[in-house]
Amino acid sequence: MTVTSRFLVIILVVLGVLAIAAGIIYYAEPAKSLPAFFPGHLAGGNGRHTTRALAGIITGAVLLIIAVITARAGRRPSRY
Repeated sequence: MTVTSRFLVIILVVLGVLAIAAGIIYYAEPAKSLPAFFPGHLAGGNGRHTTRALAGIITGAVLLIIAVITARAGRRPSRY
């Protein structure tokens, strides 16, 4: 595995984990309890952001799958 592909895998894993964490926070917290830097923070809102939660979790899962595929592609032995 080259240095570039290893760096790409690390970046993809970090972004994937952060996206999943954001999705879980969107699902667990009502809109008024979200951190102020999160999009969708409403001062008096009691609703949850289910669509944003699903988008974050799905995006994180896709990024982790791409990281696994990239990591495995770098380990293939050349047989020719």
